[in-house]
Amino acid sequence: MYVNNVLLMINYMRICLALFSILFFAAFAAAQTEVLAPQPVPFTYQGKLVAGSAMANGQYDFLFRVCTTNVGETCSDQLLISNVAVTNGIFTVDLAFPPDLFPADPAQSVFLEISVKLPTDLDFTLLSPRQPITHTPRALSALTADSAKALNCSACIGDTQITSISAGKVTGKVASASNADNAANATTAQYAVNAVDLTSNQGSIGGTKRFNDRVTLSGGAQVGTAGISSNGPIAVTGSGTFNGNGSGLINVPGTLKWNVSPATSLQLDPNNGYVLTNSTAATVTLPASPAVGDVVRVIEKGTGGFTLAMNSGQSILDWATTHMETTWTRQYTLNAYPDTANFVSIATSADGQRIAAVEYLNGLLYLSQNGGQTWTSPMLDSRNYTCVAASADGSKLIASVEGGHLFTSADWGGTWTERFADANRNWYSVAVSGDGTKFYAVDTQSVWTSTNGGVSWTAKKSMSNHVGYIAASSDGTKLVLAEHNGHVWTSSDSGATWIDRLSSTFNQWQSVASSADGSKLAAVDSPGFLWISSDSGATWTQKTSVGPSGANTSWASVSMSSDGMRIAASAVNSSPYPGVLTISYDGGTSWTPTGSGTSWTAVAFAGSGSRLSASMSNGASNNKLYTGPVQTITVVDTITGVKDSAVELVYIGSNKFAMVTNNNMTIPPHNY
Repeated sequence: MYVNNVLLMINYMRICLALFSILFFAAFAAAQTEVLAPQPVPFTYQGKLVAGSAMANGQYDFLFRVCTTNVGETCSDQLLISNVAVTNGIFTVDLAFPPDLFPADPAQSVFLEISVKLPTDLDFTLLSPRQPITHTPRALSALTADSAKALNCSACIGDTQITSISAGKVTGKVASASNADNAANATTAQYAVNAVDLTSNQGSIGGTKRFNDRVTLSGGAQVGTAGISSNGPIAVTGSGTFNGNGSGLINVPGTLKWNVSPATSLQLDPNNGYVLTNSTAATVTLPASPAVGDVVRVIEKGTGGFTLAMNSGQSILDWATTHMETTWTRQYTLNAYPDTANFVSIATSADGQRIAAVEYLNGLLYLSQNGGQTWTSPMLDSRNYTCVAASADGSKLIASVEGGHLFTSADWGGTWTERFADANRNWYSVAVSGDGTKFYAVDTQSVWTSTNGGVSWTAKKSMSNHVGYIAASSDGTKLVLAEHNGHVWTSSDSGATWIDRLSSTFNQWQSVASSADGSKLAAVDSPGFLWISSDSGATWTQKTSVGPSGANTSWASVSMSSDGMRIAASAVNSSPYPGVLTISYDGGTSWTPTGSGTSWTAVAFAGSGSRLSASMSNGASNNKLYTGPVQTITVVDTITGVKDSAVELVYIGSNKFAMVTNNNMTIPPHNY
């Protein structure tokens, strides 16, 4: 038993003794009718000894005495305990004083006096004050214990001795309770007064009753005249009717509680109708965990309009889904310099980490070796650059200039060499094989080829003053050439011979692209369409629905990955027709528009298809080039409505809703 927690300080050797507790255990041979001196039975004393500022460790001698007062010479008997082990300040001793030193009367005080010394010291140091020993550890036998033991009571307590018993003192079954019908079955009853036997059907149950389980009503039964109240849901099964105004009634298929809300963010509940009165755009989200057959309705009467959003994994049949979608992220940005210059061509290595870009109209050539994070301009002279191309590893580069030279580099763009002695040629397009050994260039006179990295050149095809655009397969054997206001041609022998593929058209072609094997080709004209071929140009498919303005779309550039599955095409604004950057991740079957309404002047897919670069122009300043990764993400479609729009949906299971009715609801295109 713990009786003290007093810190005793002594000045001897800066030793401190802290009393934690005194434990006393007493046993008696037999109960006695008067106070006798029992046999000595020790009690345990534990303390804490501190030497200076540290806990004491080692052997110490202790002297204990029992006193009747806290001061003065009132002590009798003493115990000397030597060589007591002290560890981290803690020591424990058993004190075997005669029990007759401890009075049975708790009003009489008893104190313990303690002295301590090291075994090598001659004198003890007295600790002060003395410690009181409370009554509990010295409890003796009750003075009247024998009388209690001698008491023999059988049927000696009757009704006259029991006037009341606290309810908390009664447990178990109480048989024949005079005020409770069938009380033996009321195992957890909280209100036994006027209890009614619920083990059989009852005609009526009066008062206020609380039930923790199901209550079944049959026939014309009613529950109260003031209705039913509950802190939780009330489940009703079977037939019958509820009377009332339906306030708070939800999750009853076919029954709607209408709500009016001006909120801009709203979570819809099953089997509820909502009249929106919002003045700014609102987002309402379908129920997260509906049951089959649950219905929800939304009517927009405000001016803000609303978006009907779905939770992850949900879909609306024939309307909207949660699905995986591949998108391009504009991770890094390069500003044009001067800001009025337009980026007109971009080239990239197969991994997309090495990028070259050129500006037209007194612009610069830019290089990045880290995917567009940082850029350098190795040639500081301003030129009218028209095109740039790179080998698969990005080490071999070629750039063309209107009214100037061709420039080639074999060291990642560190140094550049002018090609062709005359500086007044109008070069408009260049291409390079994957290994960088074969270069191709087009001016208004001819298609030129080089098989030694641009050192020497050979004219392969006359251009008859047409501006032309060229692309090559990775090995450089398959070529595609588009003439502005002319035809599209292909070659399968590095330009030695050519086949007129679109001879019936005289379109204003702007750009062409080729897959690594030359089997998949793309071409764009302006104004006009995007064209796709999957048989090396033998046949072509006109993509009439890809551009935002149909035949009036002003396409500017097209590019594809090495496998031809990822294709990007850019168009510029041409009033009143908007520009766009559109991307296909499935070889041209479907397209994802981005940046609608912006003039996109150039685009380049990395050969791996993992990164994309694209440039934009706003027609005045702040012209930019964006680079970033192509990633597959989870996309949740949305449905939007304007004033007076309405929609009703029913849940059919498996995370699917079906559109029952809708008025003026639309699905906006994703714009990344």
